[in-house]
Amino acid sequence: MDVSREQYDSLLGGKEDLPSVISVVKFVNARCQEIAALTEAIEEPQNKHLAFQRMPKHLRRRAMSHNVKRMPRRLREVHLNQLEKSGLPIKGKRPSRKFRRRPSNLLQEYNRRAAATTWLETHIWHAKRFHMVKRWGYQLPQAPTNKGYRACYRASAK
Repeated sequence: MDVSREQYDSLLGGKEDLPSVISVVKFVNARCQEIAALTEAIEEPQNKHLAFQRMPKHLRRRAMSHNVKRMPRRLREVHLNQLEKSGLPIKGKRPSRKFRRRPSNLLQEYNRRAAATTWLETHIWHAKRFHMVKRWGYQLPQAPTNKGYRACYRASAK
């Protein structure tokens, strides 16, 4: 055997020569598990931290979990993608108070809240001052919260 052509086993004193040609299909089938493990390792993200956990501790803010715009710009998109993957709904912007206080919206909101049980005519007055309970299909005041004790006393004394 030529020294330049000596192969691994023959250098160690063995009698086996390595083949000069290999069958790719056989080789891939033999290494199928290794290839699958390698692809899985590549697809799995290396950094398992959430976006806001990548920041130094002294820069983390509780408000970031509620408002994405409190995050640094470089991390905003990453944070939104993580929220989508988690399956949690992304909170939309709440309509402004001006919009919510329009008469048509107030009436819709009142009807929506009063749909489950029947409200008394004085419901809102009682709800501010009493603990309310659901009884017999009505929303009824049960016990005073004693928040407006002096105001009630003054009103009844007149």
